[in-house]
Amino acid sequence: MANSLVSGIISLTLGVIMLTAVFIPQVKGANTTGFTTAETTMYSVVGLGAIIGIVYGTFSVFGLV
Repeated sequence: MANSLVSGIISLTLGVIMLTAVFIPQVKGANTTGFTTAETTMYSVVGLGAIIGIVYGTFSVFGLV
């Protein structure tokens, strides 16, 4: 098993990358009102996964997992 520090850093990095993918359309001013239900769900699931990854990564870095 990988060191908890290494797995925490990997989890934090992936979480930040996922959040960046979610927020880029809003930063660029893309019109998101025409999104279908599937696209909205995809953004919600990716955002939730990113938040869980960041929380897990933070806990892992500090040895709480």
